[in-house]
Amino acid sequence: MANTEPQVSIVVATCNRGAILKEHLAAVLRQDGVDFEAIYVDDGSTDDTPAILARHAAQYPAILRWVRTENRGPGPARNTGVEMARGKCIVIADDDTFPASHWLLELIAAREVHHADVIAYALQPESLELPSERYLHYRNLLVTGSAFRRDYIGPAFFLMPRDLFLAVGGFSEVRLEAAEDFEFCHRLRRRGASIVFEPSVSVPHLFSSDWAGVERRVRAMAIDGARAYRMLGIPIPRIAFRAVAKLLAAPLWTLRAYPRDLYWVSLRMEWLFFRHRIVACFRGGK
Repeated sequence: MANTEPQVSIVVATCNRGAILKEHLAAVLRQDGVDFEAIYVDDGSTDDTPAILARHAAQYPAILRWVRTENRGPGPARNTGVEMARGKCIVIADDDTFPASHWLLELIAAREVHHADVIAYALQPESLELPSERYLHYRNLLVTGSAFRRDYIGPAFFLMPRDLFLAVGGFSEVRLEAAEDFEFCHRLRRRGASIVFEPSVSVPHLFSSDWAGVERRVRAMAIDGARAYRMLGIPIPRIAFRAVAKLLAAPLWTLRAYPRDLYWVSLRMEWLFFRHRIVACFRGGK
């Protein structure tokens, strides 16, 4: 495969995931029936991530390449990976997912069946033992849903042509810890690209096991989500109004969105989200 272009390039941005990276790599590199390569961008890790990637690249030189960059966030790191990619199509994946060996085959088949430009796949929780994991799982479902849809805007877990990715300019080079994928999906949709969510194709995903990680994620979504909306030209008053309406209705909609044992924590997280979203609005999303 070294002298030919692979069918698919898997692009993964990673940072300080040494504890789970070996297991993740083992899953990604075992794909069956597809001519593929895996491109890893180490986004300024300070743990043993570079050493792990170097060992695996030496072990799998035909399918694994990696590069180290300064820490710029997941969007710019993914852009670097796509620039390196040789495949006609790219798949965006995260470093805390553990796909089955038929994952790429299912994604390619789904794209052909639905005649879509982009196929988004689902996340299945690797574990639901801890309340924090369960909370993030249900919060993710608020965005993606669990049913097939053709109007997807959400997390950037998808297969798409590399040319289309480049044509829309890739992810924003602005440093965003969250919501960079929402902004990218909006630009894809504005270009007329069809983005299909196919929940029958899924990968196990490791959600945060502690509440500190959950709170960091909620804060990042609130702050960087406001920045992403501003980048798309959405006025600040509209962003703020949506945040107020979402909070006021939270005592009702969270009853349906979360299990009863997560009700009070879901309200606390909505209050945390609201506070940071409003501050981000008044500070211009900075």
